Amino acid sequence: MHKTANLPASGSMIALMVVSTSVALYLLNTTENFQKAQEMAVTSQLAFLGAAAAFVLLLVSLLDQIKTPLKFIYSCFLKPLSKNGDVSTPQGRLEAFYKDQAEIFDDTRSALLRGRHTGLALVAAQLKEKLKVSGSNKAPIWVDLGGGTGWNIEQMNSYFPISKFERVYLVDLCPSLCRVARERFQTLGWSNVVVLCEDALNGSFPGIENPDGKFDVITLSYSLSMMDSYYSVVDRIYELLEPKYGILGVSDFYASNNILKTDTHGVENYQCNWFTRNFWTIWFSFDHVYLHSSRREYLEHKFEVKKVINGRNHMIIPYLVQIPFYVWVGQRKRYEFQQQSPIAQLKAVANVSVAPDSFAVDEPTLHQLQVNDLRPRSMSTDSGSSQGSEAPDSPSSVGSSRTLVGANQSASTRAMIDKQVEARFGRKLSQWRLPYNPTLPCHTQFRSYIYAFTWEDPRIDLEVLNLQKDDVMFVITSAGDNALEYALKGQPSRIHCVDMNPCQNHLLELKLAGINNLKYSEFWQMFGEGRHQDFRRILIDQLSPSLSSTALQFWFKNRSTFDDCFYETGYSGLALRLFKWLLRIKGLTKTAEEISTTEDIHVQEQLWENVVKPSTLPEWLVQWVLSHPAFLWNALGVPINQMKLILDEGNAVQYIYDTLDSIMTRSLFKNDQYFYNLVVNRKYTRESCPSYLSEDGFQLLKAQKSTDAMLLHTKSIIDVLRSLQDGELTKAVLMDHMDWFDPKDAEEEIKEVSRAIRSGGMVLWRSAGRKPWYNALFEKYGFEVEAVGVRVPGSGVSIDRVNMYASCYKATKK
Repeated sequence: MHKTANLPASGSMIALMVVSTSVALYLLNTTENFQKAQEMAVTSQLAFLGAAAAFVLLLVSLLDQIKTPLKFIYSCFLKPLSKNGDVSTPQGRLEAFYKDQAEIFDDTRSALLRGRHTGLALVAAQLKEKLKVSGSNKAPIWVDLGGGTGWNIEQMNSYFPISKFERVYLVDLCPSLCRVARERFQTLGWSNVVVLCEDALNGSFPGIENPDGKFDVITLSYSLSMMDSYYSVVDRIYELLEPKYGILGVSDFYASNNILKTDTHGVENYQCNWFTRNFWTIWFSFDHVYLHSSRREYLEHKFEVKKVINGRNHMIIPYLVQIPFYVWVGQRKRYEFQQQSPIAQLKAVANVSVAPDSFAVDEPTLHQLQVNDLRPRSMSTDSGSSQGSEAPDSPSSVGSSRTLVGANQSASTRAMIDKQVEARFGRKLSQWRLPYNPTLPCHTQFRSYIYAFTWEDPRIDLEVLNLQKDDVMFVITSAGDNALEYALKGQPSRIHCVDMNPCQNHLLELKLAGINNLKYSEFWQMFGEGRHQDFRRILIDQLSPSLSSTALQFWFKNRSTFDDCFYETGYSGLALRLFKWLLRIKGLTKTAEEISTTEDIHVQEQLWENVVKPSTLPEWLVQWVLSHPAFLWNALGVPINQMKLILDEGNAVQYIYDTLDSIMTRSLFKNDQYFYNLVVNRKYTRESCPSYLSEDGFQLLKAQKSTDAMLLHTKSIIDVLRSLQDGELTKAVLMDHMDWFDPKDAEEEIKEVSRAIRSGGMVLWRSAGRKPWYNALFEKYGFEVEAVGVRVPGSGVSIDRVNMYASCYKATKK
C-alpha cells in the first residue's frame, strides 16, 4: 500500500485548516499573543497545502486501480454504440461494445460472470468419466462457442490439460476479442488451439471435413444468451455433438417463467420471483442479451440434462440484488433408441464393448427379462396413492432372485438390468437414484436431512435376518449406514432404499459416489473425521459424474458442510451440539473423552454413574426437555405418537435412564460402541466406526460392487410398496417408523408389506413400546411375530449397542 494512503482525507484537511485559522483569529484579539497567532496561521496554511499535495499524490497513485473499472462503466453503461461503427449487424454490435474494453475484459468479468469455473470443472469431470466408460484412447475435440478472449480455454487447462485434446476451436464473432485470444494462445504456446472469428451457426472448422457428430465437447460460457439465431444455433450444436458420449456445457444468465418447473433436473433454486425475472430480462435486453425462459426450456427439450446448478449472483448488494445464472451439462437425446421396442432396446444395451464371449443374449433370456406385465398396478387394481405423494411405480420382476447384481456380472448383464429398471421406474437420475417430483409438498417440507448418522444397531439385524445373495431387501434410508452394512455383509441382490425426505437420499447418494470414486483416505476424512477442507473441489471434480443433478445441487448449495463437523449438521446435529455445550458448561469435556478412550469397562461405568449422569441428566432437565414436541422431533427425531407409546408404558425419565445405564456396562466406547462414541467426539475413530468406514470394508464394497444393488426411492413407503410385485421382497427392515402411525395408516402399510413379502420372508422393526399395539396387525395379515429383544425397566440389561428402543421384533411370513 502507498504511504499516502494513510494521510487524512481532504474533508479532514479542510476542517483542520478552518479550526486552526479560527484559533489564530481568536488569538489576534489579544495584543500579547499576536506574534504567536501569526505563526499559527502560517503553519495551518502550510499544513493545508501539504495535505492537498498528498491528496493529489494519492489520486495519482490510485489512477491505475480505478482506470479499469471506470473504463468498464463507460463502455458498458455510458458509451453510445452508434459512435463505434456499424451496429446494424451482430458482429458490428459486438465489436462496438467490446472494442474499447477487450484488453480489460477478463479483469472486469470475474464478479459478473459467476459459475464459469464450476462449469468448466463439471465438463472436465464428465469428459474424464466419458473416456473411462467408452474405453476410447482417441484424444477429444473441443469447440468453445462465443469463447471471447480464450479465458475459458486457459482455465480448462487446470481441470483437463489442453495438450490432451486433439484440437480445440475457439469461435467468436468479435474481432477484438479474437485478437486477444490469439495473443493469449501464442504466449501459452498451444499449437492445437485454433481461433475462428466467424458466426457460430455457419462456421467451418479447419482440419475437419464433415464436422457433424465429430465434437466430443462443446461449451458456451455466457454467450448463448447473446446469440440472435438462438434456436438455430442450438439445433446446429445438436448436429455437431458426438451422438453417444458428446458433452455440452453451458454457463449463462437465465430467467424462469411463472410456472412451477416439475422436471426433476434443475428444479432446486430454479424459480425466480416476479421482480427478478422481469427486471433482469428487460435490463439485459438493452445489451442484446436475451433471457426469455423459452430459451433454456428449448435447450433442455433438445438435450438430455445431466447436471444443473442454479445460482444467484449477489455481486452488487448481497441478497438484495440477485442475478439468476445456471451451470448446465447435457448430452444428445437418443431418440432413435427410445423409439425401439423393449426387446430391441435390451438387445442394443447388450451390445456394449465387452469381449464377444463374455455374455450371450438369446431370445429366451430376453423374453424372460420382459415376461412380466409392465403396467402400473393402479391400472389393474383400485389401490391409490396417499394424498400429497406421487403415483406408485409400476411392477416388474426387477430385484427378484433371478436378477442378481454383483461383481461377477458382466457389463452387459448389468446394463440389461439397468434398462429393465428404467422400463419400470423411469429414467434413473444416477446409477442408484430413481426419478421423483421434487416440487411436491411431501418433499419440499424438508430443508435438510434429519439424521446425519443411523441410530439402529445393524449387528442385530444381520444376526436375525441371515442375509443371502439372492435376498431382495426393503429398508428405510435414514443416513444410509445400515443399508451399506447390509450390502457389505450380506451382499443381497437388491436393496430398495426408501425415504420421503430427499435430503436423506442425497446423503446416501453422496456416500455411494464416494465409495465408487474416492480413495479411502478421502472418504475417511469426509465420513470418519467428518471434515474435508477440499470438499468443494472433490464434489465437482470427482463425485459429480456419479451424482444425480438434484443431489449435486443440494451438496453444492451446502458445500460448507464438511468445513468443520459434518456430524453436527442436519437436525440430529442439533442434539450433538447441545450435548457438547452442556459438557463444556459443566466442565465435563475431559471426562467424556476419558469415557470414550478408556480400555476398562468399569472405569467407563463409574465415570458415567458418578460424574456425567448426575451433572448432565438430572430428572428435572430430562423431564423438561422431553416435554417439548418441537425439540423431540427436530433434535431427536421422535414424533408425538412415539412419545405417547413411551408414556403409556412408564415415564420418560425412567426410559432415558434405562437406555443409557445399561449401555455403559455392555461394551467399550473405544472399540465397539461407535454410536455413542460419535455423540461424545462428533467423529468416528478407526477402532470404533461402522464396518463400511473401515479400510477393509471400504475396499471390499468397492471391489465387490455391492453398492450396485441399491435403488434409492424418494417416495412414501406405502407408494414404493405398492409398486412392488406380490412376493418380490424377502427381507424388510422398517426401523421404528410404525410407531409414528395411527391405526388406519399402520394397517394399510402392513397389508402392503404382507403382499410384497414372499412366504418365509422376514420383517424386522423396533419400537419405543415394549409390546407395540401394531404387532397384532402383523399377525392379522399372515405373519408369525416373535420378540428379538425386549427391555425390562430397571434391569440394567440392553437389547443392542444402541438400546434406544424398548423392543425389537421380527415377523416371518407364513
